Amino acid sequence: MRLRDLRSLQLLCLLEAISLLPWTGALLCYEATASAFRAVTLHNWNWLLLRSMVCKLREGCEETIVFIETGTSKGIVSFKGCTTALSHPPQISYLVSPPGVSVSSYSHVCRTYLCNNITNLEPFVRLKASESKHPVPSTKFCPTCVGRHDQECLPNFVTTETCPFAASSCYSSTLNFQAGNLNTTFLIMGCVRESHKLLANFQHIGSIRVTEAINILDKSEAVDAGHCSQGPPWTILLCPLFIIRA
Repeated sequence: MRLRDLRSLQLLCLLEAISLLPWTGALLCYEATASAFRAVTLHNWNWLLLRSMVCKLREGCEETIVFIETGTSKGIVSFKGCTTALSHPPQISYLVSPPGVSVSSYSHVCRTYLCNNITNLEPFVRLKASESKHPVPSTKFCPTCVGRHDQECLPNFVTTETCPFAASSCYSSTLNFQAGNLNTTFLIMGCVRESHKLLANFQHIGSIRVTEAINILDKSEAVDAGHCSQGPPWTILLCPLFIIRA
């Protein structure tokens, strides 16, 4: 190689090294959000990883998945991206335990190249393997659904299911999950132990910010049309269902 060519190559290498200096010590992490409420099962959900992002200095990679189950309906809300949280190994747990409406979460924070790379629900399969498969039924029935009020939870798609004996109160709330580009609002209805906020103790799940508003399901209040008219438009559609079932 001629001296002039060698010097040119050295100059190119130097310029490339300089261009990379601002990112020295920063991580490359997968960036993704997902929310699914229709035809979700533990075995058919795959999270496509198509985008990545460069984190700020000292930030790590996060992946958080929230799995919601009510009756035969299931929903998933999930987030991948950069975080300032301390690294921790994969953690899987119930935030709200069955029977009835259950909410579980998977969370992982790491600091190696593209380490937030989970693409399936295998951790939840293992978690549910320890559940009681046949809870004692009660004589109580409740409307059940999880999803967007104008899609999966339209009145025609809301089912009425038998409650377990240990969770025989009817429940309905509107949840909003926000994190990075994730901003999803959905309805959850089903059987619970007590009719109070399910996620009152979880304002954040990983980096996902949680906002919960209870919807009125009590018979005496549902019959009063005034209560229906004061809520959002979709509650007017659901009120006849509650009155019939009450």
